[in-house]
Amino acid sequence: MVIFFNKAMRAPWEGETSIYAYIQKQIQDEGRLINTSLPDDEEYWAGSKMRWVAGGMDGAMGHHAARGNLTDELRELVHQLAKQSRKPRRSLRKAIYRKLIKADIGGKIDAVLEELRKHPGVNPEHLLSEGKWLAENGSHRNVVKFGIALLGLFHNEHVKELLLTLGKHEEFTLYATVAIQNGMEDENNVLFELVKDVSGWGKIHIVERLEPSTPEIKQWLLRKGCQNSVMNEYLACICARNGELHAALSSEQVDSELFEGATDIIQALLNGGPAEDIDDYEHAPQAISNYLRLSYMMCNALKPLSVILEIRDLLSHTDEMWEKRTSMGWTEKLRMEILAASQRIITLSKWESLVIDAINSTDRVDRYYGVVCAKKLGIDSWDALYTQLLTNPLQESLYYDLMKTDDLQRIKKLVQLAEDHLPLQEISTGPKDELGLGQDYVPHRCLLGILQSLDEYEGMGKGLLAVGLNSPVTNNRNMALKALEAWEASSWGNELVIALNQLAEIEPNESVRERVLRLKEVKYSLFTREE
Repeated sequence: MVIFFNKAMRAPWEGETSIYAYIQKQIQDEGRLINTSLPDDEEYWAGSKMRWVAGGMDGAMGHHAARGNLTDELRELVHQLAKQSRKPRRSLRKAIYRKLIKADIGGKIDAVLEELRKHPGVNPEHLLSEGKWLAENGSHRNVVKFGIALLGLFHNEHVKELLLTLGKHEEFTLYATVAIQNGMEDENNVLFELVKDVSGWGKIHIVERLEPSTPEIKQWLLRKGCQNSVMNEYLACICARNGELHAALSSEQVDSELFEGATDIIQALLNGGPAEDIDDYEHAPQAISNYLRLSYMMCNALKPLSVILEIRDLLSHTDEMWEKRTSMGWTEKLRMEILAASQRIITLSKWESLVIDAINSTDRVDRYYGVVCAKKLGIDSWDALYTQLLTNPLQESLYYDLMKTDDLQRIKKLVQLAEDHLPLQEISTGPKDELGLGQDYVPHRCLLGILQSLDEYEGMGKGLLAVGLNSPVTNNRNMALKALEAWEASSWGNELVIALNQLAEIEPNESVRERVLRLKEVKYSLFTREE
């Protein structure tokens, strides 16, 4: 009883490692973090099946979710903060801290800060001190984030080192970035200093806010700004526009670093995705024309070749977008000139040997571009990839690549390889609601590469489908059901009928169970006959 009482009375930060101190110890001499763990990981992610990458939840919410309104709980938090700013007390700090640990602030933090600005009787000096204390001493990420946000309400040059240190961890980069923007005189140069130490969501947040105020920043945007560990597509148009890609590529010659950066930017613009793409970049015709001119001499690798092949496909494909593109400078004459320039590069004799070498490479990136270019150049890579898979049957990407064929004999050959070499008993351990992420689920993802296409090959791979129906990975079961929904029931056989009946009884995922029951209903006569 005494132990429980002491724990309840103890401040929640006592005996815990402050996140700021933890991050300080993780910083290498080069300024980057050794790892992205945090001391509150186990507590914060307890009960979650999936952990977001650092900054991922705030990044996704910021880009793809609407801003939230204040709840009664958050209004009470504002009231407590105002009270603490007037008369700081340890007991009230403990109450605020506990509320911050549990509060769902997420996309509502701007609304909380706005409410604080309007709240009567707030003592700014004490509120600034409270923000600094929370950011510096907090052992829980929500507390630290809120402390940083409070610092953004004030001039904060005096806590620059604190903000830069916390900002190096991508879980806090967004908050540090906004605080730096709002509270420092030389905020753009400070952000430029910080952006070089992050590579994921943190980099996305900073580049989106970084002003191209100097030639150095513009050059960095074109050479290094686009590449990130989330999706280059988020930053491609920003870097092209703010770095003035079309002008930089207009020189007679450029350095290899600029050419490689331009390759990344144009590749992401052509891919499209969650942000602005090639049709949003107003200087796309000039940039692509200049890129192809430079490529004739500088393109000696498959990655830029894959981009040139994408440019060719874009220019060759006729759709309604070309009417809009005409108004952006894509004249028919320019389009044909660029198409001809792409063809001159694509038809160079050097590519076939480079593609074959890449396909046979053990480097996954080289092989990826080898496969991409082989397909577009009409080079048959199937046998080479199959041979690689034989040497190591747990190369998940190869199953996806090898299933992309119209040759039925090749599909049979791949199915047989999977039946002979995948650890099917390890996969067939019973249905759970697993996502299938991480090293432990590589075999399950290899199987998935085949299952997701078996709906097109009726009667083939029945044993693999039975394993898929008994896999703990939900997507394995969904893809197996997809195949059986497409097949005639007469193609199933007893093994699959029994597996489906068993799955109907024990399936843990409600939506998958409903799918099984609908399938039973559609194929009812077969089930009653077999049962």
